[in-house]
Amino acid sequence: MMRLTAWSRHAPAWARNIGREVAAFGVVGALAFVVETASFNLLIFGSPASDGGVLGSAPVVASVVATLLAMVVSWIGNRYWTYRDRRGAVDRRELTLFVGVNLAGMAVTALPVYVSHELLGLGSPFSDNAARLVGWAAATLLRFVAYRSLVFTRSGEDPTHVPGTIDRWTAALRDTRRRGSLWPWTLAAVAAASAYAVTVVFHPGYFSADSLVQLREALGETPMHDWHPPVMALLWKILIHSTGAVSAMAALQAVVLWTSLWLLARLVWQNTGSRGLSLATLAVGLAPHVVNFTGVVWKDVHMAYVLLAVFVLALLARELPADRTRTRWVLLVVGVLFLAYAVLVRKNAFPAVIPVFVLLVLALWPAPGRRRWLVATGVLVAVTAGANAAVTAAADPLPSRQYAQIPLDDLVHVLTPAQIRAAADRAGADPALRDGLAAAATTCRTKKIPSDAYFHCYRRDTAPDPLSPRNVDAMTDMWSEQMPKHWRGYAEYRLQLFGKLLFQTNYPFQDGTRALPSQQPDAIADTPSNEMLKSTLRYYVLGFVRDVPFLFQGWFWLAVSLVLALRRRWAGPYTRELRLLGASSILYVLAYLPIAPESNYRYVYWPAIAGTVAVLLIVSAHVVRRRTKATGSAATGGAEVPADAAETPADGAETPDARPAGALSGRSD
Repeated sequence: MMRLTAWSRHAPAWARNIGREVAAFGVVGALAFVVETASFNLLIFGSPASDGGVLGSAPVVASVVATLLAMVVSWIGNRYWTYRDRRGAVDRRELTLFVGVNLAGMAVTALPVYVSHELLGLGSPFSDNAARLVGWAAATLLRFVAYRSLVFTRSGEDPTHVPGTIDRWTAALRDTRRRGSLWPWTLAAVAAASAYAVTVVFHPGYFSADSLVQLREALGETPMHDWHPPVMALLWKILIHSTGAVSAMAALQAVVLWTSLWLLARLVWQNTGSRGLSLATLAVGLAPHVVNFTGVVWKDVHMAYVLLAVFVLALLARELPADRTRTRWVLLVVGVLFLAYAVLVRKNAFPAVIPVFVLLVLALWPAPGRRRWLVATGVLVAVTAGANAAVTAAADPLPSRQYAQIPLDDLVHVLTPAQIRAAADRAGADPALRDGLAAAATTCRTKKIPSDAYFHCYRRDTAPDPLSPRNVDAMTDMWSEQMPKHWRGYAEYRLQLFGKLLFQTNYPFQDGTRALPSQQPDAIADTPSNEMLKSTLRYYVLGFVRDVPFLFQGWFWLAVSLVLALRRRWAGPYTRELRLLGASSILYVLAYLPIAPESNYRYVYWPAIAGTVAVLLIVSAHVVRRRTKATGSAATGGAEVPADAAETPADGAETPDARPAGALSGRSD
């Protein structure tokens, strides 16, 4: 006791103060726990003399009421006892922060239990209580730190007066929050949480019929072939061998998307100083027309996400100092690797890649000479060709000649059965192929099947395989001879299919075909998806499909892309980037004109993401322009100033520490 008294006399003031706060905080916390437990049991079971509590049939409501009562006890005890020396007038900020901290504490308490159950597969009483104890300890620490530094602050204290170490930490935390230095990391936490949530909803991934074929190839159950991109199956195989989980591919997709969105949100925050706009950037990943395919393992999804990553990489490259020559070349190689993957994973992505490649080069070198263009282009060609050769050598895919579906579709939909027979005889086609094509043309016309004749009209069970080398050569000769003669019918047919792609909303939500037992590999049969989460996501997406259908239609995103590409100037410094982004989307959509097999929203997924990001950047530039005008008007007593005046935000606006040279401004490029 004497030693304790001596320590209390000689200990620093801040240590004695923090000890008193810890003790008082612990007493209030214990009292709140007793109130919560007692009130919950009283509401559920009632008193010993009663037959039950008033909320005996509503345990969830009783839990909420008990929690609210405990929060009231905690607020009163901490405000009027633990932090009584900091008490001022009750304000909305204090109450809002108090409720927010307690909600965060509830989430922190529940997180270890969720991890223990769902991720680690533990379910014993010991593991549950251990996880609960860890969560309770973390939540208690969170509440104590947040109460002291954010919620219960001294009324009217001098911010320059920092008497002790704890007060210095508190002042530093407040100053950091005021300057916004922690906001990028807050955005990172939000992005990580969103990526995790999306991964949980889609776990272990939504698999279309194409996905299941590639999964079987990745698992080694079937040999690889080039019907679907072997680079994707090879990447999946590497992920499965590295992690032991087929869900790694869906998780990788989420990581690429949310990392790109975080970097873009960080850039928006640096350039605008707006927390709302930076959060809106992250919200792109939760938009119904984006999140619907986030966990679907599809080549279209992979292509869209890597192109978005290169676009964000280009925006970041604009901010590099002039002397970072080596960094620029490293970023070029990284961007080219992503672009090469986009070409290998989606064969018709090459037109969309060209504007993005130009965007990347111009971002790295604002005025590249002919030599740099040649070198950068050579790097792109070399990396793409080398990656293709490496994938071919590693996967050794069987040839499938999938491209022959296009002349097959054109022949059976443009020519009559009689014309097909005559053309087949002139091309020296096998009589069985000739009869099969004629029968397919009759079936397509009778059943009004507009496309995909290989799957829906051609009798592959009785007719010869149209994709064999000899038959492919015959169909190619027939197509080359007949389409110029019937160019009107060919143009009408292709425009009809292209119109369906633009104006019909097919497959806006894909939850996979995993429900079919015959198509389930053993690797996913034992990991069923969460049907409740899947249904929630389905209702969310399909509700927007019903109420805002144009978000899922190609014509809308083609129109947005045309506006982006054709407008000469946009507010802010990204006019060139926005125009090239629009050009990439236009070229990708138009590339489907001669090859579109059907109407499917996934064919316009990249234009939808690109258009959404572009609109966000345009809105950000207009926000900065309005803020600049308001600041200039206030500084000149209401007189108007040019839009390119000083870009200092209005007093009280939240701004990051520094603005890079490429910050969004109110002037056009």
